Order: sequence, then C-alpha cells, then structure tokens
Amino acid sequence: MKRGSSHALLFICAGCYLALGGLAGFATVNAILLLWLGIDRFRRDRSRLALLVIAICVLVLIVKQILLILVLVLVIFGLYYLKARPQDTAAAGNGGRLGRQYQFALSMRLDRHSWVLHSLSSWHAFGEVRMDLSMAVPEEKETTIVLQGIVGDIELIVPEDYGLEVDASVMFGQARFPDRTEGGLFHRGHWRTPGYDTKEQKVKLQLFYLVGNIRIRSI
Repeated sequence: MKRGSSHALLFICAGCYLALGGLAGFATVNAILLLWLGIDRFRRDRSRLALLVIAICVLVLIVKQILLILVLVLVIFGLYYLKARPQDTAAAGNGGRLGRQYQFALSMRLDRHSWVLHSLSSWHAFGEVRMDLSMAVPEEKETTIVLQGIVGDIELIVPEDYGLEVDASVMFGQARFPDRTEGGLFHRGHWRTPGYDTKEQKVKLQLFYLVGNIRIRSI
C-alpha cells in the first residue's frame, strides 16, 4: 500500500512538472527548483556552491521572464507614484497654479552666485540640483518647488532666516536632514526647520524620485 502511494505521488509530481514546464518553460521550472534547493542548502551550511547556484538561478529567471519582471516593476512603480507623488495642483505663493516643466534631464547649480528664487514644478528623468538659499533673491514670501523624476540627486542649503518644509518620497535611496538620516525602500519623509511658522521667508519643497539621494543642510 505504501509503495502504491509513493508511485501515485511520483506520478502527481511528474504531471505537475510537465504541466508547469509547458506553461512557463522547463528552464524556468528547473531554475525555480534549483533556487529552492540552493536556498535550503545555504540556510544549512552557508555553502559557496549554494550561493553560486542561487545567483545563476536568479539570472536565468530574469532572462527567461524579463517581460513579466518588467511588467511587475512598472506596476509597482505606477502604484507607488500614484500614492506618493506630490500634488500637481500645488499653488504658488501668489495663489496661482504652478506651471509644470517636462525635461529629460534637469541640471541646476544655484550655489555659486546670487539667483532668483521662484516657484516651479519640474518632471524629469534625471535630475541634479544644488540650491543655496543664502544666495537666493526671493520673488515671494512663500515659494513652492516641486521636483519629480526617476533618478535625483538633490542638495539644499538652508540659512537660519528661512523656513523650509520638505516632503520627500523616495522608492530607493535616502534623505539626510540636519537632525537625522532616513532611508530604505518606499520611504516617505517630512521635515521642517525649527520655528517654521515664525519665519518671514518660507519655502515648501516637494520631492518624488524612484531612486534618490536627498541632502538638506542648515547653515
């Protein structure tokens, strides 16, 4: 009886293997099986061979199922963007709407000479921004800056006479504020300068990047 049960289980496993191989491809099924065995072996003895098997299997799965992986990544990015993106209708200090700019790459180096600070909204694939507010000549008492993109490297220097409020959403990366550093996956951070409400000059900075490195420094 026990022998018959073993044969039945063997036939079931063989049928499942053939069915999954026909649906997903035998290379994919074999890679999943070897990945499971490699992970199990690595947990038991930290074998380098097991680590190599895991790496090869992951690579095979990526190559064989690249389209599915891309679809999943895009869906995750889209859902995260809808949840975490800054409000496009954020109003400028004069009560008007921010005009959005679309660029492939944004490069702003505003840390060497005096410059005019005004409200703006920019969507770009790659962004590199350096702003020193101590050199800024503001147009308004309250300025709103919205920056959105795929990859961003943002640095902002804030003098003590400015009030700064930052809302930052970074899927991968970190945000460094004067009093703390935050990071990880799907990160959302909020920071305000001390005494923000009493400052005569205020800046609201809204950031969204899939991969980002954000640095806020006080002087």
